[in-house]
Amino acid sequence: SPIGLTDATVSPFIGQYDADAATTGNQEYARGGVKFSRMTGRAVVDYELTRNNLIYASVSRGYKSGGINPPIDPQFNVSPTFTPETINALEIGSKNTFMDGMVRLNLSGFYYDYKGLQLSRIVGRTSVNDNTDATIWGGEAEAVFRPTTNLLMNLSASYLKSKIKNLSLIDPSDVSGGRSDAVIIKDLQGGANCVVTSAFGGAAAQGFVNAVNSATFGAVGGLPAIAPVPGTNANGAFGLCGVLRANAGPGFTVNDGIAEDLSGNELPQAPKLKLSAGAQYTFRFGNGLTLVPRADVAYTGRFYARSFNRPIDRVKGFTVVNAQIQLNGADDRWNIRAFVSNLTKNDAITGQFVSDASSGLFTNVFTLEPRVFGVGAGVKF
Repeated sequence: SPIGLTDATVSPFIGQYDADAATTGNQEYARGGVKFSRMTGRAVVDYELTRNNLIYASVSRGYKSGGINPPIDPQFNVSPTFTPETINALEIGSKNTFMDGMVRLNLSGFYYDYKGLQLSRIVGRTSVNDNTDATIWGGEAEAVFRPTTNLLMNLSASYLKSKIKNLSLIDPSDVSGGRSDAVIIKDLQGGANCVVTSAFGGAAAQGFVNAVNSATFGAVGGLPAIAPVPGTNANGAFGLCGVLRANAGPGFTVNDGIAEDLSGNELPQAPKLKLSAGAQYTFRFGNGLTLVPRADVAYTGRFYARSFNRPIDRVKGFTVVNAQIQLNGADDRWNIRAFVSNLTKNDAITGQFVSDASSGLFTNVFTLEPRVFGVGAGVKF
């Protein structure tokens, strides 16, 4: 819009703007609509073996609505919508109390069957959602110990196993799909990547790229020669993906990448192991005041940040230590608390995602929050 114009819809250049490349013509806005519905519910049965021991089983179905992906160039083959996510969950377990309440132990095992699990990724500098089927199973154990009236300790552990059942995606960090006969093209216009393959083999694909580049940019053109692309099995070159597509004859294919079958891979952000422990002691004073120091430590095991499960996608396990001390008034009518989180100032990575080629394939990481001190107070009326 020209400087000073307060309404972009009356700009003399509005006819050149297209908000939705997937729809024929220039669209002022991207419009779409979806509608979903599912039946959900839960059934639970439990049985008391004794007054202190209970077993249970539950079956439930959960539902997360589908939605609309942002507008994106059709060349990326991204669905304009994504479907609902449904989970059928089975859980069995037991809740137990031993030694007159000194020990509590809860155990559970679970199996989750996902249909249409929603996973996000970056394509063409745009965050989009895909659907896949997946299974997760595992177990959890929680224990609370009170050896004395004033001492309390807790322990917990969980194990998780996840598996993708049906998903094929193009890895932005290797759009060749691991193939040695593919030629990766860095597009000189938009910065994205495309892949050239040929039914006649890798030499034919390279010859085709050289011929088109020579015709487009001249005999020399200032472009580097085709060379191996580090981290892949493929060769690569600079070029114009649109021009290569327009000149691709029978036996030659130019697309945005070669999809890889990710069936059997672990789900992203699904650590196999989690452990935690905590302890507190209550100091009691004659006037009803109590002073309770407490410390907690939690460990999260390694996991993959992406569905591709490449070595670069591994996120190492990390440990977090928190502590606090709280002074309580008589009958817990008031309290004053001082706390510190991430006591050891651990700056471990907790998640990451890889951008697309047009943004340079940088990896954006998330870390633990820094060490934080604080105080708080409360009162009951």
